[in-house]
Amino acid sequence: MDDAAKGNSNDRLFCWEQVNKTNPAFRISQVFVSRDIAEKLLPLYALFSIVEQISGHSSEEDLAHSKLAWWKLECSPERLDQSRHPVLQELRRTVSPGNLNPQLINRLLIAAESRFEAEPPSDISDLEGRCERWARLQLDLEMAVSGLLPGALEIPAATLVRSGLLQLLRENSGKKEQGAFSWVPLNLMAKHGVSRNDFVDQPESDGVKALLRELIGHDRLPGTQLAVKIDATADFSGMRNFFAIQGLYARKLKKLGKVPPSKHVAELSRVRVSDLLTAWRSARRFEC
Repeated sequence: MDDAAKGNSNDRLFCWEQVNKTNPAFRISQVFVSRDIAEKLLPLYALFSIVEQISGHSSEEDLAHSKLAWWKLECSPERLDQSRHPVLQELRRTVSPGNLNPQLINRLLIAAESRFEAEPPSDISDLEGRCERWARLQLDLEMAVSGLLPGALEIPAATLVRSGLLQLLRENSGKKEQGAFSWVPLNLMAKHGVSRNDFVDQPESDGVKALLRELIGHDRLPGTQLAVKIDATADFSGMRNFFAIQGLYARKLKKLGKVPPSKHVAELSRVRVSDLLTAWRSARRFEC
């Protein structure tokens, strides 16, 4: 193996290591797209994973801000083409230059910063609005690297809410006392008589369980049946990963709604054989 091929192999291995740390569902969903698209999505999902790790696993807020500032500089238009980071090298290798949008990446990083600085949401509608905005940034990036223009695909807001909520739960799994469940709406805590500390100190309490059942609210969020609007002139095949992973997210939230916070980490990292069937069914609904 020559040096270039060895370098590419090492970059891909690094990307897989990052993805597996936060979102093992991608290992399943990417099976349902072409090899070309899968290669493009791998470093993108690795980037998503790194941002989640910074947001969820950095013990000090100042350290997290420093890491995000480094990424914003490295992903700037002036530096992106020269970066030696394995994820960015793999993005450059697999994604057409015109489809690699530094502005969208910067917005993703700014959104991650905002999660440290934002006040707790006042109610579920406030939380859902934030989840939708965060998830839409990832969707826009996935569409861009897949060669689709914004507007070619209209996804219901509730579907994006589900993605954003699951992202918060994944980020939360890396936090301990500091910052844990800081995104839970204030009115829900008052309604169920729960304090922020109860999620860590009393995760099995009736109040915490009832709040999370209402918050995750599988009956409020859509299942794997998604009503979407598609631009018939676009090559939509690259988005099969998105719909496969949405089916997995719906299934995962349903599972999380049945377990206490103390078991979220184990459930989020668990991959079942039956997940393959869920992803296959979701991807097939959007054959082009």
